[in-house]
Amino acid sequence: MATGIKRIYTDFKGVDFLEEPSLVDITRSPDALNVWKNYKDTQGACIETRPGYRKLAQIGTSAIYGIFIFSTSIAIVHSGNKLYEWNNFPNEPDTDNLVEIYSDMNNRRSYYNKVDEKLYINDGKTYLVYYNHVCKKVVNDDPFIPTTTISRTAGNIGGGETLQDVNVLTPKRTNSFCADGENKVFYLDTTEIDTEEVTAKVNDIEMTENTDFIVDRVAGKVTFNQTPAEPNLSGEDNIFITFSKTIEGYAERINKCTQALLFDNRLFFAGNPDYPNAVFHSELNNPQYISDLNYYEDGAGDSRITGMTVGNNILWVFKNLDQNNANVFYHEPTLDTEAGKIYPSKQGNVSIGCYAGSTNFQDDIVYLSRYGLEGVTTEKIDSRQVVAHRSTLVDVKMTNESGYEDACMVVWKGYLAVLVDGRIYLADSRQKYASLNSFEYEWFYWDISNSKPNILKEYDDELYIGAKDGSIFIIEGTNDNGETILSYWTTPMDNFGYDNQLKTTNKRGGITKLKTIQNGRIKIARRTDKSEEYKYTTEKSANGFKFDNINFANFSFVTTNKSYMIYKIKEKKINELSLKFYSDEKDKPFGIYSATIEAFIGGYIKK
Repeated sequence: MATGIKRIYTDFKGVDFLEEPSLVDITRSPDALNVWKNYKDTQGACIETRPGYRKLAQIGTSAIYGIFIFSTSIAIVHSGNKLYEWNNFPNEPDTDNLVEIYSDMNNRRSYYNKVDEKLYINDGKTYLVYYNHVCKKVVNDDPFIPTTTISRTAGNIGGGETLQDVNVLTPKRTNSFCADGENKVFYLDTTEIDTEEVTAKVNDIEMTENTDFIVDRVAGKVTFNQTPAEPNLSGEDNIFITFSKTIEGYAERINKCTQALLFDNRLFFAGNPDYPNAVFHSELNNPQYISDLNYYEDGAGDSRITGMTVGNNILWVFKNLDQNNANVFYHEPTLDTEAGKIYPSKQGNVSIGCYAGSTNFQDDIVYLSRYGLEGVTTEKIDSRQVVAHRSTLVDVKMTNESGYEDACMVVWKGYLAVLVDGRIYLADSRQKYASLNSFEYEWFYWDISNSKPNILKEYDDELYIGAKDGSIFIIEGTNDNGETILSYWTTPMDNFGYDNQLKTTNKRGGITKLKTIQNGRIKIARRTDKSEEYKYTTEKSANGFKFDNINFANFSFVTTNKSYMIYKIKEKKINELSLKFYSDEKDKPFGIYSATIEAFIGGYIKK
């Protein structure tokens, strides 16, 4: 009598694009598209069709390079070389609600950081600030003017005490002096100053150049018409002179940075091609004051920084692949008795370089190398950082996508969404499995290429798509902006655990437990080792009982969250069988908890 075996497919995990289809674990799929686990609905108990996307707005006709939700009703959008204020977000804007606020943006991805009520923007061309519905260059927004030297004395060159560093965002600086009641001449702390007007305040009285004093710009000398009186309080500075001294390339240090990140109440900048290994940072709570000494060099100068990420009170800095040098550095806040808070550069122990950006994924510091997603872990014995791979199951497909170097990563609903050439690879933080020296994620695979995506943006648990044609979409609904979502899950080519014997399926042994979804409908097909294509088997409505948008042509009075589909599959003398659960109709998603099929084991395979 033939041996009977029952195969139950359940506890679905994700895709496995690495293995040969017959070697894939039965909880994974060798070929699945546009499915995921909706943890909000079913706590991950089933897989189902992904949500669709719906167009919200058309912002220009060029690629979307950046989206920042400034408030509940205002979004700042970078489209082509223009920056827009969309002030009725998320409703579709008209001419009154979409305002161009800047017209010289760089045609590349931009970074946004909100400090207090100002938004700071870096695009690799200009350091910008937005507030009160206006966008301008930071250098034109009255950046902080430092008092570089104090307690200088009249008539003397040099002297005094250094107080604050030069601000690279402005040529202006202030020197303060203590008048002696005898000298009219005061020397500044630099020579060859700019032609811009010099201003002065003596004993709280404003003085005007060429009226109250004259300036020798070459010598850096200010001569008052009348001798300034001594201060009321002996030894107190009572003369304040403000002047400009432009240093070539200072402002470009920040203007050319392509990355910016808020850390420890300071903005950190990197990606300047002129300083490929440099990390610059602002003063505390003041993005408009960046000292000319506030920078660190991470590793070799010919290896550029490709990612910055904050995690566990550490600023992680990732560099592109350099076989001769370290590729990961980190900065921890440290108190110095003289300099105050500093962020010394420390070299990590990771040698695999960062190819396409980094992020903090649920406290897992990850980055995209040329080989896939890497995670930085710490060995417990000596706290050394080591790299651990996270994406083995999708590497063969993800790393070979066109434009992998331009991948975009965002964290959304507990997933890490990696956008590459119109596809989204979803790493599931709630599904992990042990690897050689750490853990890896389970993954899902989506195709949203019809939207022509360029970037992703997460905000308030919503995911937005910025497209290459200026469109902006939101991920929601049951179709792709009016088009059908093709979604499917295939089981591995299953030999039922008997690789060397033939099988015959039991025609009465097939059942699938379905998720009840409004307008839901599922189809099933099968394929054997004797065929190249899947053959349609049956279909069923899995529609729940809701009167909202009910389609009565596809209606079922099911009130529970689960229903069942019986399918009859009769295949004789086969070695392997694969089932395909799918939806290919508009607005008819599917979800499955489990599937069962029975087979009888027969004679040995002869050839």
